[in-house]
Amino acid sequence: MAERRDPWDVPAVVAGMATLLARRAELLDGGATPIGWKLAFGTEVAMSKLGTTGPLVGFLTDATLLADGAECSVAGWTAPKLEPEIAIHLGAGGEGVAGISAAIELADADLPPTETETVLAGDIYHRAVVLDRDAVPTPLSHPIAARIERDGEEIAATADAEAEVRRIEDLAAWTVDYLRHFDVETAAGEVIISGAVVPLLDIAPGQHLKNRIEGVGELSVYITT
Repeated sequence: MAERRDPWDVPAVVAGMATLLARRAELLDGGATPIGWKLAFGTEVAMSKLGTTGPLVGFLTDATLLADGAECSVAGWTAPKLEPEIAIHLGAGGEGVAGISAAIELADADLPPTETETVLAGDIYHRAVVLDRDAVPTPLSHPIAARIERDGEEIAATADAEAEVRRIEDLAAWTVDYLRHFDVETAAGEVIISGAVVPLLDIAPGQHLKNRIEGVGELSVYITT
């Protein structure tokens, strides 16, 4: 097994992050509002494959924000995926966990993760996010359960949503530290979406998908052509 390195010590990550952050700056200069950050490739399998010690970080703005129950077209996508996630709301000073809510990310996994620089430059497959901005305040009991439905039927569930992605407190701290290595400071009120709490789900037009985080909240999205 290859030795794992911190992402900021991996040349492909450094190069990809330069492009990613330049793209974010261009969007913000064009009027987009920053929402926060997204985590990806944080499972043991993914980190082993990439040779990293923790998840990679992308960005979120309101340019790709969808309302709860909105439609999302996947026309032209190569490999449409849905990621049921936990949204971690950062506290004062852009650190710590002020609360959590449900989130859904829509992604187009059109390249293998090992093409790290290109994947990062494209904001790690990101296409859209459904996000509850009203957080349930911490402290929360652990574990946190999640259930995912398609057209009213359960298709995936976990009794411990953090088992796949790490504890939310650790993810918040990781993201803050990761971004500081790229001269970016997180801000109070920003959110971090955790990465998928179950394996990525294939999606297709005509489906209605829901992510329910027990005791926290639920969100849904309709997939269209």
